[in-house]
Amino acid sequence: MKYSGRIIAMLVVSLFNILRYFYYHQYLELPFKANFFILTFIFLSVALWCGMQFDRVKYYSEKDPLTDTYNRRTVEKYFREITRTNRNKNQKLGVIMIDLNKFKEINDTYGHHKGDELLIHLAYIINKSVKKSDRVARWGGDEFLILVPTSTNDFESDYIQEFQQKLENENFEEFPSVGVSLGFAIYPDDGQDFQELIQIADGAMYKSKGKRLLYEY
Repeated sequence: MKYSGRIIAMLVVSLFNILRYFYYHQYLELPFKANFFILTFIFLSVALWCGMQFDRVKYYSEKDPLTDTYNRRTVEKYFREITRTNRNKNQKLGVIMIDLNKFKEINDTYGHHKGDELLIHLAYIINKSVKKSDRVARWGGDEFLILVPTSTNDFESDYIQEFQQKLENENFEEFPSVGVSLGFAIYPDDGQDFQELIQIADGAMYKSKGKRLLYEY
């Protein structure tokens, strides 16, 4: 959770109290009293609390509460922003879809609580395997989306294969039969519309699932 709301609120209140001091005790030349510090402390406490509520609301408006990855609305907004930049720089963007195989069986066999643990762990693995500039989102159910903002012409060999290798080095000890399927699309080569790219990546993902599991633990 970021601290922008708290920082801004504290700065505004601090500035207000500086102005309050100069107005009352320098401009009006009123006698300085100890209650100035008491009121300042109260104002700062209220500002800290309000800023904290703002940060909390902003955080949960952008994140999936279960996996701590971004949600759909946030990643769609990021796509619009980054593609504007990429057009100006003539850069590509990778869209990767990831899906857990046999997830329904996990839920049916072990219960939804274990299914949630599996999603949390997969999100952790994905976040650990991608670059800081990439955006990871839970697209829905057991599907995750990754946006790679600076993709190369050899995206599959430069990024996908390395990413797959990182995933293969991980394991789920409790769920040895779980597999993951992956598909991707590239902006603007495969399309310029976000939903179109999602459909292409999703279709590639299900084709790979039909042929074989990307990997099994």
